[in-house]
Amino acid sequence: MAWPALRGLDSRGPALPEFFESGNISSQLDVLLFEREASHRARAGSDADIWFASTGENAFGRRARAAAAEALGRLTGRQGYPSPLAAWFNSLRSRIAASAGAPEASVMLAPSDDDARGLARFVAATIFGRAPVEIMAPVEELGARARADAKILPLRDSDGAPLPADLIDAMAERHARAALEAGASVLLHALDVSSTGLSGASLDWSRALMARADGRAMAVFDASQFRARPGDIAQALRSGIMAIVSGSRFVGGPAHCSALILPAGVAQSLAAAAPRFDPDIAPARLDAPAEFRHAMGDIFDAPMNVGLGLRWTAALTEFDRYRATPRGMREMILDDFGRRARAMAARREVVDVEPRPLDEDEPCRASLIALFPRDPRGGRASFLAASAIHTGLALPRPQSAGDAICHIGAPVRAGQSAILTISASAAMVADVFERLERGISYERAIGPVWRDLATVFDKWEALAG
Repeated sequence: MAWPALRGLDSRGPALPEFFESGNISSQLDVLLFEREASHRARAGSDADIWFASTGENAFGRRARAAAAEALGRLTGRQGYPSPLAAWFNSLRSRIAASAGAPEASVMLAPSDDDARGLARFVAATIFGRAPVEIMAPVEELGARARADAKILPLRDSDGAPLPADLIDAMAERHARAALEAGASVLLHALDVSSTGLSGASLDWSRALMARADGRAMAVFDASQFRARPGDIAQALRSGIMAIVSGSRFVGGPAHCSALILPAGVAQSLAAAAPRFDPDIAPARLDAPAEFRHAMGDIFDAPMNVGLGLRWTAALTEFDRYRATPRGMREMILDDFGRRARAMAARREVVDVEPRPLDEDEPCRASLIALFPRDPRGGRASFLAASAIHTGLALPRPQSAGDAICHIGAPVRAGQSAILTISASAAMVADVFERLERGISYERAIGPVWRDLATVFDKWEALAG
């Protein structure tokens, strides 16, 4: 939550508002974690719900909530002397950079992926001295908003089939060349994985564009799904490309926690740039490292966003569990999930499965499965019908005793039809490994995942029938 006023400043930096000095810390934590969507309060971490919705959001577990509660207790001084707020935000930024494989990078916190994209636009405009022409993927594949003047790179054809990667790069090339020849600057959004498992303009092409544009092109690697191949984010940053990550989605933290990561060269240019006012961004003062605040005009709507820090605390707790799982085990679980989910879907008449690309050898990316609901009368279902299935899965059916509440990825338009997604999360992988660590066999440890998948498809069939 962003707070409009400080209680005071002292040698330790800004202090929390008086709101936190009394009252129930659990209810305060709920306000801070779920400020944007009250419906999450009843759902988050529910043992009764089934969650395969990590292309957009996920439930987070008791450990993540406990970590956020502990952090809030330290901030309020209920566990001793209050923790310095500035130091806490700095530590969160350091943990995010380390999780991306780039501990030396600078991090700006954002309450959503859209806000992180807005920060990337602000950084580019401030360094260029003018607003850039943006080239980005369609909003339906991002689950986001796009600026009216952005150049859009379609990822699918009119029938909803994925377009070849070289064609997407060629379209990006045409947009970039036209902008540069017209004297404009360019900001390219190189999408790693969309909400249906597709990629946008490639990192290789992004590097080539920046190399020949004579300082008039920048790129941001949109890795907001956090499903990038090992080392891709760090490699992009080493190439001078910014990156966007999210603690929601695959990581499995609370909704509404994102970040923009800046490579050293971009960070230095931003710190040295003249101040720029941008009405489209509204970060809190402690969201950004101190060296960037001058470029942002030192004008902030709020001094701090405590809720954003707590949401990242919860998300990083989940991600630390995933990273503590041996890489070989992570990949085996994710690969098994992708294969089993596709096989289960292929046996159902109510859905068409988008094939796994032949060159897709990264289990984390392949654990995101795009599904086309079928119309009972033939062909693929419309967006409206897919939305009804998505909603029905997440609602109880009174006529079905013990019916489970199932969360899968939100519908995405694809031509005249729509896609629903089922995807694994970092928390799911960590849960399986923790059962293995207790001495349970692999088949028993992953068994609950298979049962949950079967429940989702059984309910889907019942809704379609």
